[in-house]
Amino acid sequence: VLPENIIFFVADGFGFSHLSLAMMTLQSENKTSVWNAFDIKGWHDARSVYGPLTDSEASATAMFTGTSTNFGHIGIDINGDKLESLCAIASENQFSTGIVTDSYIWDGTPAAFATHTTNEDNARDILQQLAASQLDLLIGELEDLGEDEVPEEDETLEILRTRFQLLDQSLSIKSIQDKTKPIAAVFDEDQVQNLDSSPNLPQLTDIALQHLSQLESPFFLLVECEEMDAASHENDSKRVFKGLKSIEKTIAGIQQFVEQDEKTLFIFTSDHETGGLAAISDFDEYPNLRLKWATEDHTAEVVPLFAKGPGAELFSEVTRNRDIGVIIKYLVQAERDSEEQEPF
Repeated sequence: VLPENIIFFVADGFGFSHLSLAMMTLQSENKTSVWNAFDIKGWHDARSVYGPLTDSEASATAMFTGTSTNFGHIGIDINGDKLESLCAIASENQFSTGIVTDSYIWDGTPAAFATHTTNEDNARDILQQLAASQLDLLIGELEDLGEDEVPEEDETLEILRTRFQLLDQSLSIKSIQDKTKPIAAVFDEDQVQNLDSSPNLPQLTDIALQHLSQLESPFFLLVECEEMDAASHENDSKRVFKGLKSIEKTIAGIQQFVEQDEKTLFIFTSDHETGGLAAISDFDEYPNLRLKWATEDHTAEVVPLFAKGPGAELFSEVTRNRDIGVIIKYLVQAERDSEEQEPF
């Protein structure tokens, strides 16, 4: 059975130790684990074309296009040639498309969904490509306005308005005047960080689902949580705990939508692990745990992959990040009334 809608949630920097920590915390609080509700629970090898290490740009490109590429490359192969974006493919197949991120909107992961460039530092180029894309919804932060390649705020908003209606801070979808025109909402740097933030990632994801589900078409929504990567680069354990809570509440909201809808595929994964996190304890300290970090950089660890809903079984065959892209392109392009051969 093919899904009508697809929600793809990427938790940047989230590895198996982050997952273990999340599950142990839920157990200690006697709370139901959102992780148990997935139909498929597995892993994938997040890598670049040259080896087991990667960055967000290369890994996201692999997951969205099915093609491995080099560090820094967004939507382009190792030769610099453009790869057809997942946003474009979805739009060509009558999907509405959207991006929600707690990071800046030209960050490597959301950029790889809809643009082509050599580096996420090319902020103006990415913004212009987002505004020229087929996106129906774009929600995220602005950062470092006026620095390097990042336009000033007025220019940034002017670029976005060429395609999108900009929501005010109330985020009221009912206030949208032209229901057919794409919408966007942007926030200050670090305004969307954890559950204490206003707004927060679960709220923004819910708004996106409300909007996309009322359009008369199937939809593809990309959700990114950058907070885990930022916290892990800093080896900030307290910030990690807060980020995990945000991820879990976002997952819970999506799962509720999927269970009610029954036609939506939900994929959760990571682009790479950051920090080499480990939860350890000496025998005489058990069950108390201490968090230790191996690095402030990315590691070569495999990362979690979960799926729920129609088509979830296809992800049980995944071993590398590019396999995810192959499957997703198949699901988006497959004729709903045919028995097209599966990708594996």
